[in-house]
Amino acid sequence: MLQRRLVTILAADAVEYSRLVGKDEEAALALFKDCAAIIQDRVQAYNGRVFGGAGDSVIAAFHSPVEAMRCAVEIQNQIMLLDEKLSEDWRMLFRVGLNLGDAVVEQDNLLGDAVNVAARLEGLSEPGGICVSGTLYEQVKHLPNLGFVDLGSKKLKNIPIPVHVYSIKGVGPTHSRRRIPAWGFAAATAVLLAGIALPVWWKYAPEITAKMETGSHLLSPSQPSIAVLPLDNVSGDPTQEYFSNGITNDITSDLSKFSGLMVIAYNSASTFKGKPTKVQDIGKALSVRYVLEGTVQKTPERLRINAQLIDAETGYHLWANRYDQTLGDTFTVQEDITKNIVTALAVKVTAAEERRSNKKLTQNMSAYDFYLKGKAIWADPSKVTPEGNAEARQLFEKAIELDPNYSSAYAELSYVYVRAAQSGFTDDAAASLQKAEDLAKKALALNDDFSSHWYLAIVAWNKGEFEKAFREYETARQINPNDPDLAADMAEALIYGGEPEKAIEQIEAAKLRNPFYEYWYDWNEGRARYMAGQYQAAIDAIGRINSPPNDVRLITAASKAQLGDIPAAQAIMAEFSKIDPDWSIAKSAAYFYRKDSDRQHWLTGLRKAGLKEM
Repeated sequence: MLQRRLVTILAADAVEYSRLVGKDEEAALALFKDCAAIIQDRVQAYNGRVFGGAGDSVIAAFHSPVEAMRCAVEIQNQIMLLDEKLSEDWRMLFRVGLNLGDAVVEQDNLLGDAVNVAARLEGLSEPGGICVSGTLYEQVKHLPNLGFVDLGSKKLKNIPIPVHVYSIKGVGPTHSRRRIPAWGFAAATAVLLAGIALPVWWKYAPEITAKMETGSHLLSPSQPSIAVLPLDNVSGDPTQEYFSNGITNDITSDLSKFSGLMVIAYNSASTFKGKPTKVQDIGKALSVRYVLEGTVQKTPERLRINAQLIDAETGYHLWANRYDQTLGDTFTVQEDITKNIVTALAVKVTAAEERRSNKKLTQNMSAYDFYLKGKAIWADPSKVTPEGNAEARQLFEKAIELDPNYSSAYAELSYVYVRAAQSGFTDDAAASLQKAEDLAKKALALNDDFSSHWYLAIVAWNKGEFEKAFREYETARQINPNDPDLAADMAEALIYGGEPEKAIEQIEAAKLRNPFYEYWYDWNEGRARYMAGQYQAAIDAIGRINSPPNDVRLITAASKAQLGDIPAAQAIMAEFSKIDPDWSIAKSAAYFYRKDSDRQHWLTGLRKAGLKEM
């Protein structure tokens, strides 16, 4: 008797694989292998199993339709992030089909209509998209941050009964209308790309170019520059990645506080994680003279770190050390690494910088562990959900419970409440913002750190308190002059605060320190250039975003309208409204602006483009 099993099948297929093979077989194969590695990794993370596939396809099975759905979305998001590093004619998009059905079990293989339907649905999907059967839709339609388009009943090849089909609307990284790009959003891509996003302009084909080919010469030659590469997790336990990533980020942040040192952003450095790339090539790609690399091994009792500082021009080692100490000495090790780098590079250190570098934020390693796990939630776009927000809140609250004086945990908990207000995870946004402000003030009372001032600034401008916001931003920048996300985030406040030209300057400067910057840098630049009356430049900035979120269409449509191209503006606005039919002039007008003339400037462009009033 045949053995049968109810399973969810995922079928993924590379688009235009044959064209890429014809262009460069080795490069195309390398690219497909990296995409397949993303799929394999995500399938395993969601308790699935890859059981088949041809040369350009992958088929997997899951016990849970919900986990299969979440896996499919993450696969498309991560492949999109990888594609952002490639020229347009080298992007390898995938179609994905999902079906819940009864499959025949034959040893390790699965057969029958359950598998065939998933493969046919994959063929109906748009490149970069997902199509699901009606049986699967009924199990996943409740999931947050997903929209479905009913494609109706379809007759599929060699499938006797028509299948009801839905496509997923808005596949891509989760975006909120007002982004608060603190560590979470900035590092989200860093962690997703760790081990995935390659220095692709070397690996795949000579035609592929990197974002930062221009502008590297603009960095000051008089200031030592460094990139902290992600410390490799060599514990043998993949679940410890959050710890090695967290330590890397902390060392980067510690170094960023020295004004005499130019430190490259964490997410730009992390694109090289796990890749056998020459340190000279890394230095050239990131426009830095020095690189720190090493490994981390964490056990329940001990911490072992190997670290080495390398001159990226010559390949010579300037400093190296091996640490084998109790886990409780983690912060002492971080401090020692930071001090040795500063000493080796002869960085001038102010008295205030010296005091801050010596201050330990907690002595409780369990609190620190919960804190890092909470920050790892920010690094997962799939958890920009009410449930993910609640999970992060619980982790930071646990860290505070273990150490009531842990300022960084209060600061990150503040951001939990900001995100709740901004993303609609609460019925009382004002109360959530007030809670965020109280927590940020508590963090500041415990420690005069840049993140506390940063979060106070975010809360302030979202409440329309622009002068207070700018004071807090400037204080944060004095403490941490190197953080590009801080500068780019302040640019958004400057846009609403009536200073778009200054916002543009800050974004351009931030891109120098973060050459592999996140999409929202261009989003902020596009809005700033619109407000500055630079309409074509605004369109160009938005055009640099790969797989842009729906909201950026507002900037493009308004800019086209202001340039007099009304038909094009109205067409773009129509596309926007298909996805977000509830958005209106009234909702756009509800944002805080320091100058009403700026509000009217924005609304005029939207009206010309055809956005509805209510």
